[in-house]
Amino acid sequence: MWQEVLNMLFPKKCINCEIIIPSSQLYLCEVCKTKLPFTGIILNNENYLYEKLNLITKIESASALLNFTKNNITQKLIHHLKYKNMPELGEWLAEIWFQNNKDNPFLKKIETVIPVPIHPKRLKNRNYNQLTLCGKRLADLLNCEYDEYTLKRIYHLKSQTQSGKYERLERMKNTFQRTNSKKSHFLLVDDVFTTGSTLIYCTEELLKIKTSQVSIFTLAVAN
Repeated sequence: MWQEVLNMLFPKKCINCEIIIPSSQLYLCEVCKTKLPFTGIILNNENYLYEKLNLITKIESASALLNFTKNNITQKLIHHLKYKNMPELGEWLAEIWFQNNKDNPFLKKIETVIPVPIHPKRLKNRNYNQLTLCGKRLADLLNCEYDEYTLKRIYHLKSQTQSGKYERLERMKNTFQRTNSKKSHFLLVDDVFTTGSTLIYCTEELLKIKTSQVSIFTLAVAN
């Protein structure tokens, strides 16, 4: 009864178009779900995301789920994931990505899922890493290890959304640090690929152990 009252007072709304949706519905109305801007970039080494990153650092494969543009559905989903205390959105997107890749032989090579870490200061302010639940769900689906300790962020930087590619690359130097000598094929998970600077320096740290390998998955890629 109380749940029914709460649903009446605070009805659930679609993150994109804001129409009221059933309490059992997840995040988007049925119409907006059909409009999700999928990239079609499955996990492999024959796509532009892989080629772009592999020019600078050595990765095994790469994938991105959604296209990110100003004010599109993806931007709204990522905003709620990061700033509206909805980390469970990451689980939902992880499941969608897995379903799109479940028969992909590249998945069988993954041994450890590792999220891009956030600085303790930002973690304290936000109370969660937006990628934790996403990474844990991926590890469950892939039947592999989840690891949030091998890589840590040692410098806190302000938002880089207004920075250019080369400025970002320069500012991100020495931001991440490996904490152990673990060997694995890591699936490095991030929210949005823009210039790739975060992923590049995380990968460089992970590859300091020579027998390690890194593949990349991002929830979105900016156009």
